Amino acid sequence: MKTTKEQKIVTVQTKVDAPMDLVWKLWNTPGDIVRWSYGSEDWHTTRAENDLRPGGKFRYRMEAKDGSQGFDFEGVYDKVIPMERIDYTMADGRKATIIFSKTNGKVKIMEDFEPEKENPVEMQHDGWQFILNNFKRYAEVKAAFMRPPRITHQITPCLWFDNQAEEAVNFYASVFKNSKIIRKTYFTKEGYEIHGQKEGSVMTVDFQINGQPFTALNGGPVFKFTEAISLQVFCDTQHEIDYYWERLTEGGEESQCCWLKDKYGVSWQIVPSVLPGLLSDPAKADKVLKVLYTMKKPDIEKLKRA
Repeated sequence: MKTTKEQKIVTVQTKVDAPMDLVWKLWNTPGDIVRWSYGSEDWHTTRAENDLRPGGKFRYRMEAKDGSQGFDFEGVYDKVIPMERIDYTMADGRKATIIFSKTNGKVKIMEDFEPEKENPVEMQHDGWQFILNNFKRYAEVKAAFMRPPRITHQITPCLWFDNQAEEAVNFYASVFKNSKIIRKTYFTKEGYEIHGQKEGSVMTVDFQINGQPFTALNGGPVFKFTEAISLQVFCDTQHEIDYYWERLTEGGEESQCCWLKDKYGVSWQIVPSVLPGLLSDPAKADKVLKVLYTMKKPDIEKLKRA
């Protein structure tokens, strides 16, 4: 704990890995203040008012979560230099200063305050430091949303089957030439009361179709596939369309406008690769759609002639 001579000033500080403008905003916006300004886990700030200008007032209502006690932390701003400094006087006359500075790509926040006389200085220091640590965590999470981490792996759709995951993957591998099974995992006795699957039976199968990774999961009969999610296969020729349409509807069913459902309930779209271009042409889109709406399996030539 850092204090001056005779403990007349107490200092708390932290470094926040976030942009200065974001730090300043989160520190001074009432909707954010109530998310981080509390001195222990059993307290919270229920409301905040903040008129950030010299002569402006602030008031934070701090209460115990069990409702047993509470108080208003309030004061008046003496000096405000945006993204640099805030000086204020608390309702009981004590002074405080907050300095914001950039250091090694982070924002250093240093608070100096005059302690009150009712509680031990060390307890006051720890409470103010707790609040500052809360702010650091809060601001760094907010900053992370502004700079999402780079994904190092492809997004992998997970297909939930009852107990046919391995069978379905073998079927898909027979349909698509450029496919491969990567690995399998198996259920153990752990969690049987949850999943109800036999020990040693296949749990997941990781596989690829044309380089796109998938996971097939034996999750039980809890969830079913719907047309809300479908897998698109773009085809350059009518031969490709005919092939995938016939193979994937084996035991399944045809639907409308390039849609079909395979025998496991997974929905597919067998799409002519020329279709997006035809639909993006304002002179042709209306006529192409009129023809498309009459089709189940798409016919490339009919769409081109529309």
